[in-house]
Amino acid sequence: MKKLNLLLGILIAVTILSCSSDDDDSNSNEPTILGEWILVNQIYDGQNENLSDCKLQETLTFNSDGTLISYYTDNDPCEFFTEIQQYELNGDELKILFGQNLDFRFNVLTLSTTELSIENFYRNGETLEENNRTIYEYEKI
Repeated sequence: MKKLNLLLGILIAVTILSCSSDDDDSNSNEPTILGEWILVNQIYDGQNENLSDCKLQETLTFNSDGTLISYYTDNDPCEFFTEIQQYELNGDELKILFGQNLDFRFNVLTLSTTELSIENFYRNGETLEENNRTIYEYEKI
């Protein structure tokens, strides 16, 4: 009987240990948009744009709760702004909502563990023509 209890105890212990959660490590190499990304290049009408040092400090931070924190500049000298938007990622389409009436949509061209490339194809109810689209390239920080 003692041996049976010992065997049962070992079996329970092994079962508990084998069921421990390793979810944090299992998907660590799969690409995800979550995290902070810094702008490294911008392409308009097929041409690389000459980005200022200020522009190269812009970041996007995608959170798991569907919020996006944009850190950007509109002016020189470097005057930065931070805004919180909502985002939705459905397959290869990224939708960013600026308030209730403004939404921008992007084709996700590249999403890896270190690189994100998105092309703006829709803005405020209008689909942009091919030669009026901007591609934004980011690296994960």
